[in-house]
Amino acid sequence: MNEENFLNAFFGRISQFISEISWKDIKEVATDSILTFPQNYDLILKPALNETIYMSLMSVFFGFILAIIPAILLAIWDKNGIKQNKFAYAILDFIINILRAFPFLILIVILLPLSRIIVGTSIGTDAAIVPLAIGVAPYLAKTLESAFKEVDKGIIEAAKSYGASNIQIIFKVIFVESLPNIINGLTLILIFTIGFSALAGTVGGGGLGDIAIRYGYERFNKEIMIQTVIILLILVQIIQILGNLFYSWSKNDKSLNIIFSLIVLFTISIVSSLNNEENCIFQFIICFFLIVLFIFTFIKKKKLFHNF
Repeated sequence: MNEENFLNAFFGRISQFISEISWKDIKEVATDSILTFPQNYDLILKPALNETIYMSLMSVFFGFILAIIPAILLAIWDKNGIKQNKFAYAILDFIINILRAFPFLILIVILLPLSRIIVGTSIGTDAAIVPLAIGVAPYLAKTLESAFKEVDKGIIEAAKSYGASNIQIIFKVIFVESLPNIINGLTLILIFTIGFSALAGTVGGGGLGDIAIRYGYERFNKEIMIQTVIILLILVQIIQILGNLFYSWSKNDKSLNIIFSLIVLFTISIVSSLNNEENCIFQFIICFFLIVLFIFTFIKKKKLFHNF
């Protein structure tokens, strides 16, 4: 009987919610969102979008630097790793899992003094990069570990039979063979970081999250809220499409000329926008990842690990 009453009350609330929807108001808000978008984009949304991209790319870049060594250690210390160590693996894995479970909003507050030490302030996009990078590093470490573990054991054994050292196996075999999965993981983490950067906007981190809170939620401006959400959706879709393309290119080993062309284009873009510091920085990060991708693909294509 109680369950039946609960269901009746639940569907009653849904029915009331639907009946209170004003399709006229929805149409007006949608129309206003379209009409005011050019002006809002030039004034507040475009700078916020640049801040979000800047924060996300820089955070993934520094997070990758923080995560790469723990990821390698997890992969080689695993029970099927090239240097098995169950005790060390269990400790490092436990620490990373604890960091992954830490609420990000609380992490931002805790790391405010560290942001002030590193960048000189606890407010703004630069300050938000510190907790963002530390926050995504554990996720990157586990993502990279999974990518490394996907490498065919037969290839590793073949490298050992050629007399390859552990260092050579890690950097010339595991890294190269796991490149497609690394790209796939980085795409996922970058999208994940964009959501984190929007959350950082709630505590003065800047970006689209800050715009959505200050101009949209606090001022009851539905148009700004809708425009912000749509921009984030488009940004995520673009990143996913690019990630899928890079994954496909690296998987099929046909990316050499394409990636080299993209590196040239991004280098030209950096040179042409040196007067804009934020644009220059996040374009440099993209160019860096493209160069790394180019090197890994070149090594794989030439199969250098046969020359150990």
